[in-house]
Amino acid sequence: MRLDLPRSGLQQAREALVFSADDEPISHDGPPLRVLLLTSGLGLGHVRAAQAVAAALKDQAEIETVDFWSLMHSGAARAIHATYLDLVQNHSDLYERLYHLEAGTWRQVLESKSGPPREVLEVFQLIASVAAKEGMTIPRGGRYASDKLLYSLLCTSMPYDGDSLAGNGVRARLALWKFTWLRLIRRLEPAIRKFAPDVIVSTQMIPAAMASYLKQRGKVQASMIGVLTDFGVHDFWKQRGVDRYCVAHESILDGDGAATSSRAVVTGVPLMPDFAFPPSQSEARRELGLPEDAQVVLVLGGGLGISVDTAAMSLLRRPTSTHVIVMPGKNNKARAALDQLAARHPQRLRVCDWTDRMDIYLRAADIVVGKPGGITVAEALACGRPLLATRSLGGQEGFNVDFLTRHEVGGLVADGELLNRVDALLGNREALQNMQRRAWLLGQRDGAARVAQLALDLASIHRTVALQSR
Repeated sequence: MRLDLPRSGLQQAREALVFSADDEPISHDGPPLRVLLLTSGLGLGHVRAAQAVAAALKDQAEIETVDFWSLMHSGAARAIHATYLDLVQNHSDLYERLYHLEAGTWRQVLESKSGPPREVLEVFQLIASVAAKEGMTIPRGGRYASDKLLYSLLCTSMPYDGDSLAGNGVRARLALWKFTWLRLIRRLEPAIRKFAPDVIVSTQMIPAAMASYLKQRGKVQASMIGVLTDFGVHDFWKQRGVDRYCVAHESILDGDGAATSSRAVVTGVPLMPDFAFPPSQSEARRELGLPEDAQVVLVLGGGLGISVDTAAMSLLRRPTSTHVIVMPGKNNKARAALDQLAARHPQRLRVCDWTDRMDIYLRAADIVVGKPGGITVAEALACGRPLLATRSLGGQEGFNVDFLTRHEVGGLVADGELLNRVDALLGNREALQNMQRRAWLLGQRDGAARVAQLALDLASIHRTVALQSR
C-alpha cells in the first residue's frame, strides 16, 4: 500500500533533507526541540509505543504526551471503553465491518454534508444498541461534564428503516457524530498550541487524523509523524498532514517502498529500551528461577486476558517437564480460575501480574501463546519467539495474524488444536529453533531509536524553516 501524499513547499524541504531512518542525524543548536506525542489509552500498545519513543528521546528533546481519552469526560471515556470491549468480544462481525471501512468513507461520515452510505448507518445503529446500556453509569460532574448528555443523545435509539434518511433520526445522530468529532478536535487544538511542538508523533490513527485536520486548516504548523503499531495499514491512517509514516516491516509496503515517493520509513514498532539487547534464554531463566532444561510456554492475554485460563488448562495436559507462565491482565475471572489451577500445579504453573520487563519472560519461554496485538507480536519477534494466537479480535489483529502466518512464525490456532501444535513444536527441537531463528531475524529491536531520530530530524528542519521564514 502506497502512502503518497500531496507535497507543500515545506514538505518538499523536509523531503530534501530526510529520506530514511538510516541517514546521518541532523545537528541542532539552540533551545531543546519540542516533541508532542499523541496516543490512545484504549489499548495499552499505543501507550507503550509512545512511552518507548519518549524513552528514546530522553535528554534530547522536551516531551509532552496527550492521550486522546483525556479530551473527554472520564466517565464517558469509561463507557466508550466498555462499549468497545463489548463490540470486539461479542459483536466481532460488526467490529470487522467497522474497522475495514475505507478512510474515504470515514471522511464522508465526519466531513460530508450528504451523509454516509446506508451500510454505515446500519453500523451506527448497531453500535448505539450496544452502547446504550453503558451510558447510564456515567457519574455527574467533572471536567467536560456535558459529555454525559452528548453520549446519551448519541446512544438514544433512532431506528433506521433501511430506505430513507428522513424522519427516522439518522440525520440527527449523524449531526451529533460530526459535532462530537469537531468538539474533540477543538479540545486538542489548545493543547498543541500551548506546547508549540516542532514535531508531532502519533502512535494511533484517530489523534493523528485530528491533528492532521488542524494542520490542513493552518492551525498547526509542526511536522507530523504517524507510527503504525500493527503489521498492516488501516486506510484511515492516510492523512494529508502527516509527513512521515513509520511502519513495522517492509512487507507492509507491498513491495512499493521507494522512500522518496511514498513517505513511509521502515523503522519497526517502537519498543521499550530493554528490548534493544534482550538477555539470553539462560540468563532469563535464572532471573525467573526456572529450570535450565525445562520446556516453557508463556501465555499472554493482553489487558483483557482473553482465553488465558482455557489455554493454561490445555497446556497443563503436557508432560510434567512443561512449565506454563500466564499473565491474565485485568481479567479477574480468569485470574481466580488460574489461582485455583496454580494451587493444584504449584511447580508447573506460575500466574504473574503485568511487568515492564516483558523481555525477560519472552526470552525465558520457548513458545508464546497469546492475543496478537501489534506490540505483543513485535516484542515476541524482537526476542526471537514464535507466537500462537488462540484468539483474534479481527481488525488490526487480523493484519498481525496474517503476518505471523505468512512468515511462518506462528498464526491463529483454535483452542482444540493448541495442545497438538505446541506438542509438535516442543517435540521437534530443530523445527522450533528454525522458527525462533526466523522470528529473531524478523524482529526489530531499535524501532524506538529510529523513530526518535526521525522525529528529531523533522523537528530540526521545522525549527530551521520556521526561523528562516520570519
